[in-house]
Amino acid sequence: MKTKPEVPEIVRAAEALEAQLTELESRSRAARKIELDSEKNIQRAARELNEALAAPEGLANGLRDLAQAMERMQGRQQAALEPLSEFASQIQARLARLEEHMQAFAELGQAASRLSALLKAGPEGGTALIRDANAQLSSIAQGAGSLFDAARADGFPEVAREAEALKQRVNALRKRLDQPN
Repeated sequence: MKTKPEVPEIVRAAEALEAQLTELESRSRAARKIELDSEKNIQRAARELNEALAAPEGLANGLRDLAQAMERMQGRQQAALEPLSEFASQIQARLARLEEHMQAFAELGQAASRLSALLKAGPEGGTALIRDANAQLSSIAQGAGSLFDAARADGFPEVAREAEALKQRVNALRKRLDQPN
């Protein structure tokens, strides 16, 4: 069996105020409809008028209750929003760190692409080219290893996987360069 959710305080206060206002409106209409043609009707009209005139005090209390409920609601809103400010700062910091890793990865990828294009251009340069290419590949592999460690430590597993894959491709290329043709 489902239990009904508790009616929020502000709704209860607004409903109570609405009931009081509806009662006042009803008394006002009823009092004005009484024909003032007999002593009995005049006395009845006077009672209705007195009861209607007493309603503003109840309405003032109802408005005060509603205002207090709204203040508490505003406090709840503030309590919910304050942690979001800190969370937004965390998001910005994480995004900045991710962008740093992505920039480092892009730079490593560009260096690898330039070197790959240079090596595809031809065997001009002989052993000096291979020695220089090996040094650059070693530097790229070290950079990829460092990026892997940093990304893993910072909790970015996708960047870490990509850095590790780049390191493996670069090391495979180094092995091919080291093999005699």
